[in-house]
Amino acid sequence: MKLNWFSPLPPAKTDIAHYTKRLLPALSALAEVTLWTDQRKWDRELESYAEVRSYYKQPIRWLELNRADMTVYQIGNNPRFHGSIWEISRQHRGVVVLHDLRLHHFFDGLYRVKYRDKQAYVSIMEKYYGPKGREDAEICYRNNASNINSMAQHYPLTDLAVENALGVVVHTEEALNTLRAAGQWPLVYTPLVFSWPKDQGRRTKHERPYNLILFGYIGSNRRLDAVLEALAELDEKNQFHLNIYGSVLSGERRVHRQIRALGVKSHVTLHGFVEESRLDQALSEADLAINLRFPSMGEASGSQLRIWAHALPSLVSNVGWYASLPRDTVASVNTDEREISDIQKHLRAFLADPDTFRRMGQNGLALLQREHTPEAYASAVVALAERAAEFRAHAASLSFAGNVGQRVVNWFEGSSSENMMRRIADQIYALMES
Repeated sequence: MKLNWFSPLPPAKTDIAHYTKRLLPALSALAEVTLWTDQRKWDRELESYAEVRSYYKQPIRWLELNRADMTVYQIGNNPRFHGSIWEISRQHRGVVVLHDLRLHHFFDGLYRVKYRDKQAYVSIMEKYYGPKGREDAEICYRNNASNINSMAQHYPLTDLAVENALGVVVHTEEALNTLRAAGQWPLVYTPLVFSWPKDQGRRTKHERPYNLILFGYIGSNRRLDAVLEALAELDEKNQFHLNIYGSVLSGERRVHRQIRALGVKSHVTLHGFVEESRLDQALSEADLAINLRFPSMGEASGSQLRIWAHALPSLVSNVGWYASLPRDTVASVNTDEREISDIQKHLRAFLADPDTFRRMGQNGLALLQREHTPEAYASAVVALAERAAEFRAHAASLSFAGNVGQRVVNWFEGSSSENMMRRIADQIYALMES
């Protein structure tokens, strides 16, 4: 099978780029893969497994795209990395890998920030959510999306991301149950992939202060403010040191000001964005990871899989995919007013019995090795691509029926025969569907 694969690629600062690199050796063993990117530069190691074609500042080569058996699109919440991918998926149908279930942040970044097209945004919201959706979209747009987290929970806009799909891959049971209800296309749930060096080990000797680590692309939902406040108010804070690796989206200056205001400057170090090898070294030397997410966008966490690859215990928010994890692989933190006290409770529990937490990390590693292998993931994707290819003709007939039916309705719109013609259109659609 020949596959087109649209994805951000390393060194793009998104874990989905690393996900593609982790998966590619196993995927290329099952299919002939062409990677498509709008980047100017990419990790040349990828070319050992697949041809890389860039459409940076040049038209997409549709003829070449059509030579593959199926095209696979990675869709996540960052329009910088996934905007062009979604735009192409609207013109060329394929399989969508849905990395987030709630995608309002993504579409806000496109329609309000990039396109500056209020009318299109509010019309889309009305299409999917009716007059109330349009009303709330008007308010959100007018207020520069200050309530974007709430909008994402109430209006996920998932349907817009997958309405042109021939098949969908999801990484969480929540996403599976949500999309299964639509029943529109082939659908598969497969745990998010991760690969790890077989010799990757853990440090055996741990000394105080214990090393806490928080890393990744750190937006407001990563709960850094709550973590810093919990540490500041902890009587035993001298027994911990928090190391922060990655990009702080709100700006490191603001975080430095908060650290000084809370009086924890000697207990916290910001390292900024670092290379993969340095991050892995930091994880191997850590004692406890903090991987909170609230609100969750319905994602599975590549960061959590990386934590488990180092047999590292971790604190996670009791929400979404994180709430479904086995209780012996993570320590759960509530997302309500108990959040700070829960963080402190787990830190004290770690001080009292670090061995229990270390076993938690070992259990996480065992789960990772059992359920998140590149080989199983690649097999699931290729199998779905084959089903999606068979579904293509059926999808085309449904699209044709829908277009014919709508045109018939338009001919008679406003006439006394409108209701009758709508029934005729429905019959045409049903006939084509059967």
